[in-house]
Amino acid sequence: MNPGSAPSIALIVPTFNERGNPPPLVAQLAVAFETMPYRVVFADDSTDGTTREIENLIAVDTSISIHHSHERRGLARAVAEVLETLTEDIVVVMDGDLQHPPSIAPLLVKAITSGADIATASRYAPGGKEIGLSGPWRRLVSWSSSLAAQKLLPAARQTSDPLSGFFAIRRSIVDGVLLQPVGFKILLELLVRTDVHAVVDIPYTFDQRSRADSKASILEGVRFLRHLIRLRSA
Repeated sequence: MNPGSAPSIALIVPTFNERGNPPPLVAQLAVAFETMPYRVVFADDSTDGTTREIENLIAVDTSISIHHSHERRGLARAVAEVLETLTEDIVVVMDGDLQHPPSIAPLLVKAITSGADIATASRYAPGGKEIGLSGPWRRLVSWSSSLAAQKLLPAARQTSDPLSGFFAIRRSIVDGVLLQPVGFKILLELLVRTDVHAVVDIPYTFDQRSRADSKASILEGVRFLRHLIRLRSA
C-alpha cells in the first residue's frame, strides 16, 4: 500500500450451492462499504443454480467476477486458487451464506490499513458471539477444535479464533508462499505458513445460516485433524 493512497480491496466469497444468497450478500456489501471501492470474486464450485445467479449479478455490476470450477475443490483450496490471481492490497475472505455479517468487513479492512497483517472476525474475542451453530454439541466441537489448533500450533495463538472463515489479510504476506490448504480452514494455513507480525481480532456475532445447508461433516473433521498434524510438522 502506498502511503496516502486508498488501498485496493478484493473480497473472496467461496460458494457451494448457495442459491438465493449471492444477491442479498452483494446488496449488503454495497451498504457496508458505502463509497469505498472494492470488488467481489466468487470462488464457486456450485451445481444448483448459484453460478447462474452470480453470472446475473456480473451482468449488471463489473466489480463482481467469478472463478468457477466444475469439480468440488473445497473451500480452502478454492480460496487459495483465487488468492493467487489477485493483486489488491487487502483481501477479505467471507462466507456467502450471510453468517458473516457484511457490516464487519470494512472494520477488518480498517484494521489492516492501521497496521495489521491479518484481521480476524472472532467469535471468541470479548463481545463476540456464536449463535449460528445449531445445538451445544456443534458449539463444543467448534470451540474444542480452535483450542486444539492453539495447543498444537504456536502461530494459531495469535488470534482467539484461528478457525474463523471471516478475515482480512495484507495480500503481500502470501507473496512467494506455497499454500496447501485442506477442507475449510484457510486462515489456519495462513497463520502457520506466512510471516505474520500483527494479528488483530474484531469481535462479531456468527449469525444464523441463510438458506443453504451446513457443509460440516465427519469427513471434514477427519480432514481437519490430518491437516493439524501436517501443519504441526511444517
